[in-house]
Amino acid sequence: MKRYFPMTVLASAILAGCASTSITSSDVEKAYQSINSEQLAEHIKVLASDEFGGRAPSSKGEELTLAYLTDQFKALGFEPGNGDSFLQEVPLVSLEADSDMVLTIGGKDYQYKKDMVMGSSRISAKQSIKDSELVFVGYGVNAPEYNWNDYEGLDVKGKTVVMLVNDPGFATKNPDLFTGDAMTYYGRWTYKYEEASRQGAAGAIIIHETAPASYPWSVVENSWSGEQFGFQKENNNMDRVAVEGWVTTDVAKELFTKAGLDFDTMKANAAKGAYHVDMGDLTASVEVNNTIKKSISYNFIATLPGSEKPDEHIIYSAHWDHLGTDKTRKGDQIYNGAHDNATGTAGLIEVAEAFATLPEHPSRSMTFLAVTAEEQGLLGSKYYAANPVIPASQTVANINMDSLNLLGKVKDISVVGIGKSEMDNLLETAAKA
Repeated sequence: MKRYFPMTVLASAILAGCASTSITSSDVEKAYQSINSEQLAEHIKVLASDEFGGRAPSSKGEELTLAYLTDQFKALGFEPGNGDSFLQEVPLVSLEADSDMVLTIGGKDYQYKKDMVMGSSRISAKQSIKDSELVFVGYGVNAPEYNWNDYEGLDVKGKTVVMLVNDPGFATKNPDLFTGDAMTYYGRWTYKYEEASRQGAAGAIIIHETAPASYPWSVVENSWSGEQFGFQKENNNMDRVAVEGWVTTDVAKELFTKAGLDFDTMKANAAKGAYHVDMGDLTASVEVNNTIKKSISYNFIATLPGSEKPDEHIIYSAHWDHLGTDKTRKGDQIYNGAHDNATGTAGLIEVAEAFATLPEHPSRSMTFLAVTAEEQGLLGSKYYAANPVIPASQTVANINMDSLNLLGKVKDISVVGIGKSEMDNLLETAAKA
């Protein structure tokens, strides 16, 4: 069955990139018809096969994925996007915490994966916190532009901060608070650990809740255990908190009760304004033992040069990686990642093929970027943003694809970040078709 992949993604980019060429609407329709679910499924089958081992960064699965992308884009007539190479080096370090750990709070030991997942971003064989005082810091946000600082007047040096996931806008659904229901960067776990580190905390713990996190505890349990990737830095990430991690909602409620606090009341207070409160005499202790490996992973980049404005690029992106293989699991050990994100990676190939079927190249260059280590905190994207192959001044738009629709035809399209891009107008035109 055709057209499970949204025409709007292709059509809006063609409108942005082809306005001054002789490409006609019938050319666009023909290109669109070249996209079909059968081809998409074949690419997904390859990328999500057991042979690819779950596509972890710096693994055999990465080698196979990059080779597959290179072969596909070469066959479509695309050129290397990074000089004479299809690849951009991303220097990574992996830290794998020993699962034989316990988090001790209030005289009780909490178990790894079942109750909590802890680790350290410091490139160090051993990190720990011992009898570190707990402080609830609401959402753990310091956002001057929103006049919000959960750390205001608070000294957390040597302490462990406990915080909620997402940001206050999600909790209140108030469109005038942060961005309402749409998570800002302040709501992401990456930011929360970074801010806790800037504040000088010894440890940082995020309370998991499924709705505001947008994923169940099983995702934390599986994606935060095993190898965790970060960047190789001269300071070995010693500016990060010593220990960072998650606890389940049930554990959080128990801890708040031990501290003489009501979890739901604390949540409500945290959404009303900048908020923090000591958690009684509760302290946390845990030791993290890391196995350290340094490696090079790669972003993939390919370009179809523009016919009139080759220096102006529209970028399609998707992350090619998934969670890899967990040899400690019983039974099936491979996280194949068919939906997340073999669909998006296969989508890159299908859209690229559609552009290749046009009678001439679009006016602007069409560039396809498959990034690494998304599951580890958007690392490939972060590295590209800090080291762009194409300068931001020459990047007209970026259309990112993650976990494509598998349900069939739909009548609606959802946009993350609507109202923040001039692409909205082109999308609206394309969606009406």
